[in-house]
Parts: sequence; C-alpha cells; structure tokens
Amino acid sequence: MNVAEFLQDAIVELKDVDESTLIPALTFEELELDSLDYVEIQLRIKKKFKVEITPELFASGQLKNLGDLYAYIETNQPQAAVA
Repeated sequence: MNVAEFLQDAIVELKDVDESTLIPALTFEELELDSLDYVEIQLRIKKKFKVEITPELFASGQLKNLGDLYAYIETNQPQAAVA
C-alpha cells in the first residue's frame, strides 16, 4: 500500500467521505478536519511510515493539501520503511 492509498483509507475511515473526492489538490480546510482528526492522522503516519508530522507543518502552510502531505511523507520516510 502506497502513501496515497494509506492516507485515503485513513481519511475515509475518519471522515466518511467518498474516496473518489480525495484528490491531491484537496485542501485540509475542504476536508473539514478537526484537531482530533489531525492527531489521529499524525499518529497513523508516524506508526506506518516513521515520519513525524508536526502541527507547525500545517499551520505554516507547508502542508496545504493532500498532495503536499503525500510528497512530504515520501521524501522524509526512512528507506527501510519504503520497502
């Protein structure tokens, strides 16, 4: 399972949205995630990909949409987690 598939599954489970709407350009504001959703997603990412996602990444605008999040995880995960 790749990063996009993993996160899409997690978001569908948390927000009960149609997976076909989860395109890379979709912003977190459009997803209407609350603080608990962010924490749950951060924990799942850390457990699965060994990548720390801090709230500052969202607040600073570095992670604005799903595509940004996918790219950040793929770029920052340890090589052992890729296999």
